[in-house]
Amino acid sequence: MYCTNCGRKLPEDGSPCICGAQNGNFNTQPPQYFQAPPQYFQALPQYFQAPPQYYAQPPVRPVTPVHGMLKRFASSKLFFMCALLFTVQMVVSAVSSVIEVFTVLQNQAYLLERTPIGTNFNVELNVNIVPVQNILVLIGLWLLYASAKKTDTPFMSTAGVTLFKVTEILQIVGCGVFCGMLLLIGLLVLLASSGAPNVTNYTGLPDNIAILIVGIAFVVGLVLSVLLLLYSIKMLGVWTSLQRAIQVGVLPKKLPGYALALQGFSIFCDVAAMIALFVLNAWILIPGSLCSIAARVYVIRCMAAYNREVAGMEAGSF
Repeated sequence: MYCTNCGRKLPEDGSPCICGAQNGNFNTQPPQYFQAPPQYFQALPQYFQAPPQYYAQPPVRPVTPVHGMLKRFASSKLFFMCALLFTVQMVVSAVSSVIEVFTVLQNQAYLLERTPIGTNFNVELNVNIVPVQNILVLIGLWLLYASAKKTDTPFMSTAGVTLFKVTEILQIVGCGVFCGMLLLIGLLVLLASSGAPNVTNYTGLPDNIAILIVGIAFVVGLVLSVLLLLYSIKMLGVWTSLQRAIQVGVLPKKLPGYALALQGFSIFCDVAAMIALFVLNAWILIPGSLCSIAARVYVIRCMAAYNREVAGMEAGSF
């Protein structure tokens, strides 16, 4: 409260103002001696607006049940054992090849010491080089497993599947080049054999019979190459579908049945090779064959488990 005489603020205890005013005619607000200044200057107009948002935030990737299925499968013990056995098989094969090379070199050096001077001496050295495709597949398996074991994100990396696609592309290129070479060789053989007399060659067979045998072998090799080429093209589509499933979360394709059959045929070949190594007393190469058989068995189990997971997602009306 304020005094009506002088405008001072009155004491809170109810005593009169110090100016001597005794009447109780008080106001609650002081007199307005000063008014607000006039508004000569107005706010400036907004000539410059905020820049438009040309770059929007990236869309959030939806998490689907397919992502969970793929992570669960790639982080399973079965997948881990498949990658581990494949690694052991490659390491054992590489070590066996190195030991075989040193053994051959020692034998050749021993023979060379006992060979008279001036005698022609041929050194034969066979080195088994690990195919580049196997190395890429091995790296891809471990990349998938490491990506699936991460718990900070529901998504996986597609780097491993990309390496699988690279291996199939290399296989397609190799099969295409091999088929082209077979066709060229077959054409040259046909041109060389046209009009040739029916005589006996160094094999003891007439030329027409020998050409027939070579032609049958040529046709078989060409058919197998074409089948392998078609298989690689089909598997390239499967890996592309799996890559899209990891990225978007759509249901991937199942592995074809002939892929499992091819692995079974490879096991049969490995068993036959191991028996031949046992007969030839090539003991140093037998562990590599055993590891290869075990790895292919787990590959078949892993492929069958993957198909069951995809079939389960299809049955669940994803």
